[in-house]
Amino acid sequence: MALSAAKPRSAIRLDYLDNLRSFALLLGLAFHVAIVYAADIKYPLRNMDRSWTFDVFGEWVHLFRMPLFFFLSGYFSERTFRSKGIANFVRLRGFRILIPLVSGIILFAPAQYYVAALSNGYENNYFVFFWNEFLLKSPKPSHLWFLQYLVLYTFLYVAIRPVLNRLGNFFLPESRYGNSSTGSLRVKRAEILLFLGFWSTFWTCLINYFFLKDQTFFTIEPVQFVYDISFFAAGSFFIGKESTIIDGVSSKIELGILGILALALFWCFYWIKSIDPFWSYFGYTGDWRRILHIFLKCLGGWAWIAFFIRFFQFFVSDRTNTSEYLRNSSLPVYLIHHPISLGIGFGIVQETWPIWAKFPLHLLLTYLLTFGIYHLLIRNSFFLNAILGNAKAKPAPADS
Repeated sequence: MALSAAKPRSAIRLDYLDNLRSFALLLGLAFHVAIVYAADIKYPLRNMDRSWTFDVFGEWVHLFRMPLFFFLSGYFSERTFRSKGIANFVRLRGFRILIPLVSGIILFAPAQYYVAALSNGYENNYFVFFWNEFLLKSPKPSHLWFLQYLVLYTFLYVAIRPVLNRLGNFFLPESRYGNSSTGSLRVKRAEILLFLGFWSTFWTCLINYFFLKDQTFFTIEPVQFVYDISFFAAGSFFIGKESTIIDGVSSKIELGILGILALALFWCFYWIKSIDPFWSYFGYTGDWRRILHIFLKCLGGWAWIAFFIRFFQFFVSDRTNTSEYLRNSSLPVYLIHHPISLGIGFGIVQETWPIWAKFPLHLLLTYLLTFGIYHLLIRNSFFLNAILGNAKAKPAPADS
């Protein structure tokens, strides 16, 4: 039974993608709370009593959440570039991501490093730390690293866009994968998923051969940078080919099979990461084991992306007052939630309560306080929305 028909290409917004992005951003709040209580995931703030359950949740979220953002960003970058041209593209993208990156690094990023310093015996107050240890010595993006990467991807994309277009047309020809092409859509979607898995695997293996996962240069991790840009670049391939992953007719059976596949890939990835630690050098436990590790990571991420896009298209596609509120609040909420979560967690982890009392309280207070600040202070403030990248940019002046 068909669940959804393809929307016309003239549609300005794909509301289910907006809803999905809001969900993924808000999932980040739960992720940052959960990893405080994870057994193996390293984080500046850690509870004494920890559980592997939170490791599973954290690894599952991390497998697809940021790749989803980068994939959609690449798709909408190409769409915006084609509709508005290079000047307006750079202006709009810069307004949306560069301003909140700069303001976020100053206002919100230091909290993570201050908590880490307190855990190591630092005794001065936050403002002394901010000036002497953070601003003057080593400003870092903290949870805003994805905005930093997006800024770099945006300008890099402008430079290499002709190459990406050629690659997209070569690997995914319009005659085979275009919206008006004939042939089995299920087969084409399977081909697309496999191609995307190999695409991201190739680039990630290539960079990991030369760099360790956690090596950093000027706050950039080469392995993470190339891994994420493979999703961003792939997003630009799908203009005119949306039916293969972003839109189109599907069925309950297809959605169920995709969900089972995504779940199986996650468990395989979770298993292999325990025997091939990603922090080690390429080939540490064998070249083919590392290649399989990266392939499961990449294909698993793509499978969850495809699953959630289709799930939201079918079941969470309407624009409502709630979805509009979440869409407008998602970026400011994500920017401000991290220091709020750390502050709440810093107090909670020092209590002797059981972990299953601490986590829900920590999560609930983080959501309540974060949304309370947004609703009462940010929502109706043009200035605060502007510095958080949430105010609409003024239209470009008309040509005379």
